[in-house]
Parts: sequence; structure tokens; C-alpha cells
Amino acid sequence: MIAFSSRFDVLRSRFLRRSGLLFGLAAGLLLAGCASEPETRPCPEVRVLTDAARQVKFSGQGRDLTDVLFEASIETGRLVCEYDDNVLDVDLQVQVIGSRGPANSDRLANISYFVAVARTDQTILARQSFDIAIPFPGNRTRVSGLEEIGQVITLQGNEDGGDYLIYVGLDLTREELDYNRANY
Repeated sequence: MIAFSSRFDVLRSRFLRRSGLLFGLAAGLLLAGCASEPETRPCPEVRVLTDAARQVKFSGQGRDLTDVLFEASIETGRLVCEYDDNVLDVDLQVQVIGSRGPANSDRLANISYFVAVARTDQTILARQSFDIAIPFPGNRTRVSGLEEIGQVITLQGNEDGGDYLIYVGLDLTREELDYNRANY
């Protein structure tokens, strides 16, 4: 099972799960009497899909530079993984960068992006889209938004984060995808 959640939900569920473990962990440390190296297990690999890393949104049917509402790109940032028995909590930062085009009179870019979790054989297990509205205040023509996406992956058997991939990209129309393939 894979679940996506907001940052608040991730913090709340971790608090509830960990609060019961704190007493047991403290007692275990007192009984152990010696320190040991923490186990390091891998995080899933994160990939920004090349064809979905950029978006040019045009106004109407025109494809001239003067018809551009906005251009967007997506990047990933910090990735943190925490294991709790057979559950892997993944926090991923996603940065969406928007550039205002000449046809954008409302000074706003409404951008949609997705995060998908897959097995290493590229079988998609879960996919969710997220919306971000990027305003262009004052005379700014380039602005970015940073979001943190939480994912909970239930591991089976001897699986770990290395058995999974996380794909990130902008939600594109067929025409936008064709434009990217022809121009980038």
C-alpha cells in the first residue's frame, strides 16, 4: 500500500506512531549499555521524467512567443527516508519554477505536477497529481514554489527503498508533450 499525504498529515502520523515507541526505545537504550551504528537502508531513487520536466503553456491556438502564458520546470530537492518495521516514510521536496510569458495578463501560473511510485521494473503502484498556483507579484517574471510531499510505502518481505522508484513530472497535455519532444 502506498499513500500520499500533506506535510501536516505526515508529521501527525509520525508523532502518534513514535510517541508509543519512545518509552520502549528509552528502555532499550538503558538496557543496551553500549552504542551501535545505526542501520542505513536506501531511499528510493527519484527521477524527473525528461519529457515532463518542462511545460510551455500557450494562450489559444497560437504558438508564437507572444502567445506564451507561462513556462514551467520541475526539480527535486531534499529526500528523507525513515523506516518503521515494514513501513517506509518518504519526504520529498519538489520545486516548481514558473516564468511569466507575454500573454499572461492575470500574473498567475496554475501548474499541475505528479508524483508516482513504481517498482524498479517500472510498474506504477501509485500516482497522484498536485496543483500549485504561482503568482508573479510586482514586476517579477520568474518565481518558484517549494512543496514537500510525503509518501508512505508498505514494504513486503525483504524489500527496502532500493526496490522502488519515484517519478516526478509536470502534468502535460498531449500537445505540450509533443512540443517538448520537438523542442527540447
